[in-house]
Amino acid sequence: MNIYGVIIDVELSRYPGLTAKQIARSVLLDNGFKEDDIIPRLNRYMEDLPYSYYNVAWSDRVVVREGAQELLDEMSKEKILIGIATGEPERVAKMRLDKVKMGHYFSFGAYGEDGMLFNDILSKSIRIARENDFQEDEGIVIVSNPVSVSISKILGMKTVALETGDARGKDLIAAGADLVVKSFREIPKIINKIND
Repeated sequence: MNIYGVIIDVELSRYPGLTAKQIARSVLLDNGFKEDDIIPRLNRYMEDLPYSYYNVAWSDRVVVREGAQELLDEMSKEKILIGIATGEPERVAKMRLDKVKMGHYFSFGAYGEDGMLFNDILSKSIRIARENDFQEDEGIVIVSNPVSVSISKILGMKTVALETGDARGKDLIAAGADLVVKSFREIPKIINKIND
């Protein structure tokens, strides 16, 4: 409303793997906006989105997947560099992580402000990791949808895909995932297998 002057209900599950900018663009195009009306205001939209999230959705329950806490604890204990790449605005992602007391695990990241496409965002996150002595042949990307799997593989990353209700194992394998897991609990056991 603040940026484009309309109120539109959005079912986010229809847009797996898309960034906040891509979702906004798709929804607005479907509602009669022209590309020339959308693109120039997208950065302002990204700046405004955290305020809307805080005021409207902050009370939403953030669900932590089984084994996520244990995985982060284990990686942190092993001094593994942990980063994030998400299509959400940085402040929204950090609010969610802080709400479940997990923000401190992530030492770097790239966010929705860093690009329209997830490959731009993931590429930036990898560039930041390289500045911290990250070796790509040792790195693993953990994703949860086929689009993100494909992008990770295009960028040459080893990819573990987490099967969710929206992402079936066969679709994740078809997209090129090196391994598919049903729970974060499985990941510590298989990281060494992928790196062998």
